[in-house]
Amino acid sequence: MGKHSLRLILLVSLLVAFGALTAYAVSAGPAVLPRERNTVAGAELAPAPAATVAPDGVRLHVVKRGETLSSIGRRYGISVRELAAYNNISNPDRIWVGQVLRIPPAGRPTVTPPRPTPTPVLPCPCEEIVIQQPARNAAITNPVTVSGVAASSFEQTVVVAVLDGSGAQIGVAPAIITGEMGQRGPFSVSVPFTAPTNSQVGRIQVFTESPRDGATEHLSSVSVMLPGLDLDALLERLETALKAKDHAALQALMAPEFTVTLYRAEAVTMNPGESSQLLIQDWLSTGAPAPDFSVDAKALLAGRVTVDPEVIHVVYTRGWGAQQNDDAFLMIRNVDGQARWAEILYVRHDLIDYR
Repeated sequence: MGKHSLRLILLVSLLVAFGALTAYAVSAGPAVLPRERNTVAGAELAPAPAATVAPDGVRLHVVKRGETLSSIGRRYGISVRELAAYNNISNPDRIWVGQVLRIPPAGRPTVTPPRPTPTPVLPCPCEEIVIQQPARNAAITNPVTVSGVAASSFEQTVVVAVLDGSGAQIGVAPAIITGEMGQRGPFSVSVPFTAPTNSQVGRIQVFTESPRDGATEHLSSVSVMLPGLDLDALLERLETALKAKDHAALQALMAPEFTVTLYRAEAVTMNPGESSQLLIQDWLSTGAPAPDFSVDAKALLAGRVTVDPEVIHVVYTRGWGAQQNDDAFLMIRNVDGQARWAEILYVRHDLIDYR
């Protein structure tokens, strides 16, 4: 080993022994300085010189080994947050030796860079089909308007159906998804439906069909309150009026055009006033008619009388006439969304051939 090498080793050993190489360990480039823990090993830091002043009058501070934003802030009476904001430092723990910091003038508010305005996020339905109208459990009218948003489908079409309480389909119509082909879009359609005999909970269904086999692909539904014809209420009032032979009550239950038909004979149509008067004078005054709701009246007449398809219910009654041995069939129809007594088929006892 040469003389120069020995001298170099001896010089380095002496420098290390006296702590002279500790300052050499400071990197000239950026380094991560944990808060409050960077101090010179083996000795306390000497007081830093006063901050220099920039041409614009702002004080400047050069970061030295062992300093943190917290310690620098305490020196100038400034919070870490204020100092970091003034120097656009996003991470207060990332400063390096030699970094020049601008010190806010005393009494001057810190200008915090404005936060970017977040881009509004439009609500996106998570389902393929979303029904917006009618609302869940809403009471609907006939026809019902159904609207919503749906994903693109075959021919941009969805099917809208109205179901009664038993699940039977009582109304259906197609609806077009408006907008560009292949894109989600709104739809709206008015669907007429056959009113159930009584108000009940039903469902609105919207679905898409497979172009290959017609199978349902996507389906959405909401429960609704279907307006009924109030048949049960009508039958109860009709039974009470017949037993009481109440002319006014019977007239109130009749359709605007009331038909009186004699079994195997002619039919006559008249107004409710005339009809109720005829019933009371000719058949009710001495009779005691009573409905028998246990009898399937339509089945009883099958093969003998053709019942109009618009008749929604037939009531079988006995006890008419002077001998109280005649029958009558009371025909109920849907008149403007309400059940009404629209016809009587009167059967004299000598013509009865169904029992």
